[in-house]
Amino acid sequence: MKHGKRNIALAIGLLAAGTVLHFIGGAAARFGEPVALAAALAALLFPGPRRRPRPSAIDIEESGGSAMAREIEHEVTRETTRVNVRVLGAQYRKEQWAAIEKVVDSMLDTFLHLMRRRLDAHTIAVLFPTNDGGYKIRKYDSQSDCINAEAVIYPGKGVLGSFLKDGLKQLNLHDIVSDSVTLHYYTRDAGIRSLMASPIAADDGVERGTVIVDSTKQKHFSDEDHAYLSTVARLIGMAVYYAYVFTDHRLEHQRIAAMSTIENDFFQYKSIDAILDKIIEIIPFAITCDRITLSLLNHDRETATVYRAWGAGAEEFKGITFSLSDKSLAGLQYAKNMAFARNFADDRVEIRYAEGEPQSGDLQSFLAYPIGVGECMGGVLLESAKKDAFTEANRDLLGRIATSAGLAIVKLRLYEQAQNLATHDGLTGLINHREFQSALKAEITRAIRYNDPLSLVLCDIDFFKKINDTHGHPFGDLVLKEIASKLQSNIRDGVDVAARYGGEEFALVLVKTDGKAAKETAERIRQNIADAPFKGTHGEKLRVTMSFGIAEYREHAKQLDQLITKADKALYRAKENGRNRVEIF
Repeated sequence: MKHGKRNIALAIGLLAAGTVLHFIGGAAARFGEPVALAAALAALLFPGPRRRPRPSAIDIEESGGSAMAREIEHEVTRETTRVNVRVLGAQYRKEQWAAIEKVVDSMLDTFLHLMRRRLDAHTIAVLFPTNDGGYKIRKYDSQSDCINAEAVIYPGKGVLGSFLKDGLKQLNLHDIVSDSVTLHYYTRDAGIRSLMASPIAADDGVERGTVIVDSTKQKHFSDEDHAYLSTVARLIGMAVYYAYVFTDHRLEHQRIAAMSTIENDFFQYKSIDAILDKIIEIIPFAITCDRITLSLLNHDRETATVYRAWGAGAEEFKGITFSLSDKSLAGLQYAKNMAFARNFADDRVEIRYAEGEPQSGDLQSFLAYPIGVGECMGGVLLESAKKDAFTEANRDLLGRIATSAGLAIVKLRLYEQAQNLATHDGLTGLINHREFQSALKAEITRAIRYNDPLSLVLCDIDFFKKINDTHGHPFGDLVLKEIASKLQSNIRDGVDVAARYGGEEFALVLVKTDGKAAKETAERIRQNIADAPFKGTHGEKLRVTMSFGIAEYREHAKQLDQLITKADKALYRAKENGRNRVEIF
């Protein structure tokens, strides 16, 4: 920001200097205007170098020919990292445009001062176009006390308006006889008898206003005066145009840099929760709204849950789980994987997520955008108390945020899947043999530290080879998955450990559990499995049983491998004694 303002200020000075040179005459006159334009545009378009440490001789020697490339890369990195997300917001843009308007006013004051020194005039005024097709005074310098600064001159109305109806043009009136009020920028007659005007335009050909100079003397302005005014008007057009272009480009650069920062943050996070927290953090800065809710698709792919909420009544929505088949705004968003924005219906209550949710009569419009790429894995819903609150720019920005977040979530889930494949059995979902060894080692260490009991249970499906040979491996896989589910559901979630030890053999690590309690747990599981018939490939009911062997740490073994050996021997004894039973070493 400081560099931009410094460059614009420099441009003003260069424009002023060039204008003065232009009217000195001789060689200065031939070079004045090109110097002014070239120097001013260079100052506006090319920011000055920033101070940085000089590289040492060693650095230069080591970097060789790549030093310049690395310096460019470092400069880009400095410009595009850690930009405050506030730059995405409409309020920030409004403040920046207000700041550049002050710069433009300063530029116009400088030009008015230069023209006052060169021209013998009563009033000099710079008029800019209004939104409704008229022209209004932006800045003026006058010897009169009756300037109507709020007046708007419309084409076809009044003395000046008659010259504007076919577009802005050069104007030189030598003998005005009408009342000055007809010029529209005086509140009473000021005795104006001469007037000249010149359009303000840049190289793009777009007319951006006009400069008017008047006098109380008849036939007062010469052709040389008019040529001077034409040059100054062109310089004003160039200066103002590039001030606006510079600001627009700088804001766009900041927006891109801020989004780069956000996307970088998304991809640095190690959890989906962190990504959701970031979304909730940045949206209120970027898009004006009264409530934000974020939902994610659940593992069953038939429901979703609101995991984050911000704003009016937000806490009442947090934690709502809803069916994707229900008729709701969120259900439509997930089904169609589409973004949409509109006002809420006036004649009916529109359900955001689910029946029974809190009513939100004060909120009038919404913007919904899916999170994800290719499929909807979540949704962002913004709501506002104003009608037609969300613009196309809001939609584009939210889309960029939601898409980036979706890509980061996909990356995290792929990483989690890869991690899961490395530590879990692909068929049953239980931890695999390698992870079981690590878990058992960790629990033994904890049991030693706190002097807690610990039991290991090894269990095996009885006659599993026969099940595979008779009913096929797909049915055998079904049995393995069902057994794994029963084992997992009959131990303490987050405390005990269930693992697929290998083949049809499973293991349970029962934390803070002695041999007696472990036997009771194993017996309950054995009975549960024996009492639950399986449906065979031809619809017949099949009975599947398991045998269990238990060893208690300290009581039966004090080393990990010894504990496994003792539990395995107990399991072998259960097999020898008729199967479908529990044995403790």
